[in-house]
Parts: sequence; structure tokens; C-alpha cells
Amino acid sequence: MVNSYAGGKGPKILLMTHIARVVRKPVKSYLHPVMKILLVIHDLITIPLGISYISAVARGEGHEVEVASLSEEDIARAVRRYEPDVVAFGATSGFHQTYLDAMASVRGITSAAIVMGGAHATFFPEVVLESPQLDFCFRGESEEAFLQLLSHLEGGRSVDEVGNLVRRVDGKMVSNPLLPLEQDLDSIPFPDRSFYDRYDMANRRAVFVITGRGCPYGCTYCFNHAFKKLYSGLGQVCRRRSVGNVLEEIRRDREAMPGLSMIVFQDDIFILDREWTLDFCRRYPREVGLPFHCHLRANLVDEEVARALKRAGCHSIKMAIESASPRLRNGILGRKMSNETIERAFRAVRDAGIIIVSQNILALPTGTFDDDLDTLRMNCRLGPDFAFATLLQPYPRTEIGAFCRDRGLLQNGTGDSLPDSFFDGTVLDIPDRKRRERLRKLFALSIEFPFLRGRIKRLTELPLDGVYDLLDRVWKGYCIKQREFPYSMPLREYVRSALDYLRTRYY
Repeated sequence: MVNSYAGGKGPKILLMTHIARVVRKPVKSYLHPVMKILLVIHDLITIPLGISYISAVARGEGHEVEVASLSEEDIARAVRRYEPDVVAFGATSGFHQTYLDAMASVRGITSAAIVMGGAHATFFPEVVLESPQLDFCFRGESEEAFLQLLSHLEGGRSVDEVGNLVRRVDGKMVSNPLLPLEQDLDSIPFPDRSFYDRYDMANRRAVFVITGRGCPYGCTYCFNHAFKKLYSGLGQVCRRRSVGNVLEEIRRDREAMPGLSMIVFQDDIFILDREWTLDFCRRYPREVGLPFHCHLRANLVDEEVARALKRAGCHSIKMAIESASPRLRNGILGRKMSNETIERAFRAVRDAGIIIVSQNILALPTGTFDDDLDTLRMNCRLGPDFAFATLLQPYPRTEIGAFCRDRGLLQNGTGDSLPDSFFDGTVLDIPDRKRRERLRKLFALSIEFPFLRGRIKRLTELPLDGVYDLLDRVWKGYCIKQREFPYSMPLREYVRSALDYLRTRYY
């Protein structure tokens, strides 16, 4: 049977399998590389982790992998040049439409299977019905499932046996059962970063690393509660790699990338396991020694943890305030921590000498413009080195999305038309919407430059959105590069990364 997705490779696979049986040699020795996979990413500012893991498992099975960046080239041209069997990408909700538009531009020129993974495909699998350019999407963690799909495309497995897969059948959505969560994270291959090599301007000076998967908390704006429900009965959701496994990955990255200058740990909460954290902090300086960045949660921070992180080489951290209002932070966002807890954590990190980036959410449902101003004032008291402010996005199928829908707070009634970025605007039908969007743009600047604070109410009344947006983006870019991630790079790379940053709405 000819496989329509893989350009007719089915007969070839069957023939080679027969030859292999006759001469008693592994099929892969004749077929390497078996499939050509094009992974699509957004830009070259960072090396994304999701497709790095997909590349690792695919190459480990003998497949050929290449990458195409939306910010660097026309995807149709990349498809014509590479002639892939599979085009795959991961996407978050909101920004998924950018990828789908790119896939629509290539659907008519390739018979390759087009596959979406990531958060949007996991929680909105009906995207496969809504987007004719898609052939498949994956729900959940899909390293093993992706290999099963490749086996299907080669002709070696029924599509019904591919775990986590969602597809169209006669205009209806068919979802295959989920595979159990991998409990031994050390068994998963290290993420492959070599597929970036064809781009000489790709950022190889800082890499993302994740040390665990899953989060035990239930913030209402997050999909975590839905993820736990999705995987109920399929294994423990919160898992952690061993310290030794994490350090070995970074050592290998350092050998492969001589210019590597900083590690960015992407765990939702790096210090979730206190003993693991302290063990890591003892070993990291002597086994790696590069400066690093990580994310903390205030109720898990104390002086001992903060000092240990600093001694280990922690240069900067992100830690959430979200809102100065306990009612909004705990009652609406489900954060379950007091102002005093946050203030103690900020003091501990500040006293340890670590750069602090605060995280804040403005334009919260049932909140007011004055509540957002109180959040600004709290940041001014705590004195973060940079303040990340976003606008609440009530994603469908989150608890807060349901809260906003049930109370008629959504401009379009459903919340389905979300902006690409949570920096741009809010879909909530709330008082002072434009002023609160302008406050977000002026938020970090007002903390850094006190003369703006006394004028902030007047400034948010002025329709200077374009000016405020430019000032915010320039200041945010400066703080990210000079404070949060201050590794050095040649002028050419610096200019290129700055241009990439300024032309994207992703960050």
C-alpha cells in the first residue's frame, strides 16, 4: 500500500524489509536515513526545547532532520529545497495561527505529512478539523509517539496504533489513546541542538535546559489542571531528572558549543524539590560552572536556597508577584500565597545578590485600574531589576477562561480569538481596557524611572500606543540582554539578535 503522506515510500520499505530478512541484516542499515523531517521554528533567538527532543529521538532512529525558521526564510522555499517527508512544529495557543498560516502556504506544494504538537494541539486537538493544512496533531508528551508516527508513514504500523495522535476521518476527529507518561526522564535522549548548524547566526551562547516535567500547583490561568486530568491514571505527572543526568547534558552542550556562556533552566519551578536543588547547587559549580537563570516560586524560597543558588552560579531568576491584591492573586488566579511571603522571598534573593525579574499580570477579571496601579507600586517597593508585565489571556479550557466566559467578560463571547502575544491586548470586556493596556507598556519603565510614576494616570489617558509600545520593547530588550542574560557576543550577532527581537511579537 502506498503511503500518501510519505511520498509513496511504503513499497520501498516493504521491499527493503524483505531483502533484510533474506540477508539477515537490520532494515535500518539499508534505509539510513529513513525519513526526511523538517522542523519549523519561530526564530533563532533561542533553541526551542520541544522540537530539540523530537529531533533527538528521530535522529536516534536513523532519520534525517533539518530546521527552517519562520523569521529567516520563506517556508515554501525551504520545503522545495529540502523535499521533506514530514513537516512538524510545536505551538502555543494564540501564536499557533502564525504557524498554520505558514503551513497553508506549503500545503499545495508538498505531499509531506504536516504535524502540530505543543500546548495548542494538546488542549485544542480539534485544530486538526479546523485547519485543512494539518494532517495530524499530537496531544501531550510525544517523543515515543512521534517515532510511532514515523513508523506508520514508513508502512510499518497502523495509524490506529500511533499513541497520542489526532486526525481527521470522514470529517470527524479521531483521537488515539494516550501513551503513559515516561517516568524515568533520564531514559529520554538529550535534546538535539545540532539541527541549528545550517544557520550561522543561530544563538549558541545560551541554551534552554529542563530538569523535570509537571507542576503540582493549580493556577487558574494555566493548563496544568487540564494536563493532570488528561493524564489521569497514566503515571505520575511531576517527575525529575537526576542531577547527574542534567549535568551530563550541559557538559556535552559545552563541548559541542565552545561559545556557550549561559544556561537557561525552563522548569516552571526550578526549586520544587529542595533536596534536589541543594544537591544540584553543590555539584554544578565544579562540574559545569556556567552562569544560569531559573524560575522560582516565592513560597519555596528562603535564605538557604537563595544563597545556595548564588554560590552555584545563578545570575538571574524570574519570580511571580502577579498581582498586589491578595483577592485577585489568590481568589482569581489561585496562587495561594500572601504578600508577606512574596516580600520575604524577594528579600532573600536580593540579599543573595541575584538579579530579579518579577512577573505580573494586569487587566485581571473583577480587578480595576487601581488594582493594576497597586501592583506597580508593590513592584516599586520590592525593586526588581526588571518587571515583566503581561495582560491576562483567558485561554479556553483553563479555569479562568471558564470564569470569564460564564460571567460574560469576553468581548466576542467565547475568547477563541486571542492575540498572538499576551503583551498586545486583552480580549476581556472590562472597564478602562485601553488604559490598562497602556499601563502594561509603561509598567517596567515606571519602575526604573520614578519621574513617570506621578504622571502614570495622565500618560495612560493619552493615545500614544505606538510610542509606548516602542519604548517598552526597547527597554525590555535592553533589560533582557544586559541584566537578565548578560553574556557577551560579537557585534554582528548582537545586532542580528536585536533585529530578530524587534520584529517579533513572540517575546
